[in-house]
Parts: sequence; structure tokens; C-alpha cells
Amino acid sequence: MAAQPLIRVGVVGLGLIAQGVHLPNLATLRDTYQVVHVCDVSIARAQAVADGLPGQVRTSADWTDLVADPDVDAVFILTPSSHGDVAIAALNAGKHVMSEKPLAYSIAESERIEDAARASGRVIQVGYMKMYDPIIERTRQELHELGQIRVVRITVLHPTDECQFEHISLIPSVNPDPALLDRGVRYSADRLIEALGDSAPGIKALYENVLLGSVVHQMALLRALGFGLPTEFDFVSVDPLLGDLNPDGPPRILAVAKLANGAQMQLCWNWVPDYPEYTEDVTVFGSAGRMQLAMPAPYLPAHRAFLRVERLSGDERLNAEYFSSHKTAFVAELEAFARCVRDGETVVSDVAGSIEDVACLQRLLIAAGAREGVRTIVEVTNEPAGTSQ
Repeated sequence: MAAQPLIRVGVVGLGLIAQGVHLPNLATLRDTYQVVHVCDVSIARAQAVADGLPGQVRTSADWTDLVADPDVDAVFILTPSSHGDVAIAALNAGKHVMSEKPLAYSIAESERIEDAARASGRVIQVGYMKMYDPIIERTRQELHELGQIRVVRITVLHPTDECQFEHISLIPSVNPDPALLDRGVRYSADRLIEALGDSAPGIKALYENVLLGSVVHQMALLRALGFGLPTEFDFVSVDPLLGDLNPDGPPRILAVAKLANGAQMQLCWNWVPDYPEYTEDVTVFGSAGRMQLAMPAPYLPAHRAFLRVERLSGDERLNAEYFSSHKTAFVAELEAFARCVRDGETVVSDVAGSIEDVACLQRLLIAAGAREGVRTIVEVTNEPAGTSQ
């Protein structure tokens, strides 16, 4: 059987997630992918990255040049912002798209992306790598043995980014183009208004920096495990209050809601700047046992997911431990994207799922704002959920 042509990739955004994760993983999948074009608002960084890649790699500062490149088959959008403008332009140009999260700040923007993907017939995949971790399938199987699921508890300890990637030698951004930088900032700011209107500044900061920056991964993980997402929240506490921007960093979040199967979801998200590494645990309590799923820190390729199960097996008590393979979730994600592009496989982390996540996070904001009396206006209601402080 003849080898399939390489998928020629253009990368938009060359910061941490590109240099520390995707570019090294694309290099390991050299029989599948070839990076042919890299783009960053710092052309100096783009050139430095290109110099370290095999072959002749084109560079640009403006993503519109990369999208127009006829030699690019797939665009990887790795910028820390809302991605609708790049995604829609790439789809309209006949390119496949792999977009890091968040795909979009607003539901309306996500729907425009979905329309563009449908019209183009091209693949778009959202970068929810946790959904592709090899341990997810084993976890889903074991969940069926726990009887009636009573509680799903998610705990996240989130340190500073610097703690997580101190082992990565990053090529810095040098003299970024101010006009291009401003264009990206303004686009995301407009999408934030589209999503949250005239909500209080603290609400917007929580949504953009914490919910879309981190908690969105927990929403995708709930979906991957088959739980679905809550349609309303019974209790949400955000400390400190949301009315103003918090100079000391993100707030603590505690949220309680009911899942579709009747189980109670408990989410506890904590900013721990002095803690040495990222920690994420999903503990499930069922009528016949319990399990703990520990997800790996995202920037450590040697770390693996871990699953511990305790339940009855006939008349015996079973204690089982499972470790994920050494293939990281990021690599599995890229392999899945290639199968979708080449073989028409159904996308697991699709736009529809991303819309579910955004809507759920907006419902969380409604509950938080209502409890604390903070001005909260979101797309899912278009009505104030709280009052001005």
C-alpha cells in the first residue's frame, strides 16, 4: 500500500504551546505531517523557529499570508485568544483546521465557525487533548462497574505558567508588529463583548482567563467520560468577589450542579502560584465503588494519566490501578486529526461540543453573578443575572 501524502501544516502563533508541545509532536509524526509555514507577530521569532525545523519553512507575521499559502493543507491555530477570525478564513480558503482552546469566546462566533466548516467540507478539531488521552476509554469502561453514580468531584490545583514550563527553552517574542498585535487584541475584546456584553470587569476576567483558559478543559473531560454537562448550577462560590479585577490573581471557584444521570458534580478550582506543578483529579463515587482519575500536567511529556478503581467483583474486593501509555494525549490528538483529514473519521472534539462547553461556563457565570449581586449579562440569557455593585 502506497504511503499517503504528508499533511502540510501552517502554524499560527509560536508561543509556549507551539514550541513546547505541538512542534515537537509534529516532528515525531514525520511520516504524517510536514510543517511548511510558521507565523508569529514577531517575525524574528518566526524565523528563529523556522531555522530549527527541517526543510524550507516559510515565515510570516500576518496570519492572512499563511492562510493564503497554496502549499498549506491544514492550519494550526495556537494563539492565546479567540480563534474565529483565523478559523473561518482558513476554512473558507479550503484548509483543515486544528484550533487550540478556546476555539471561540462567544457562542455566536462558534456558530459562525460551524457554518464555515459545513460550507467548506473541511475538518475542524478543537484542541481538547484530554479527550484523547489513552486512559479515557478504560475509565469509561470502569464507570459501568461502579453502580449508580452518586458524585463526580473535580479538583484542580493550577500554579503559574512559569512553574509548568521552566524545563522548556522558549524562543522569545522580539519586536512584535504592534498593528498586528493590536488587531488580535481588538478582535478578542470584541468577541468578549459579544459573549458578555456590559458585565462587570471581574466577570469578564474570570470568563476569559480562568473559565475559557482552564475550566473549559474540565467541561470537555466530563463530556469525554460520558457524563454530559449540567444545565444549571445549584451553587457557585467565587472568592474574592467578581465585581472588580483582582490584583492578586484568579479567584477560588467552588461549583455544585446536577449531571444528566442524576449525579452531583462538584468542581473545585484553585489558583496556587507557589505550588510546584499542575494537578487535576476526577474522583467518582458510585453505589458499588469509587475511582480516582489523575490527569497529567500538560507540559510534561513523561507524565502519564493514572486511574485507581476500588469496587466489588463478585464476593471479592477489587483494587486496580491503570497507567496510560507513554503516548501523550497531545500525540493521540494529532493522530486523530490526521485520520479525520485522510479517512473521514468523525471528529471527537468538534465545534458542537465546544459550544456546549461555552454555554455551560456562561451558566456558571450566571449563578455566580446572581449569588454575589454582580452585573452579569451573557449570551445564554441576554438578561442581567445580577445587579451592579
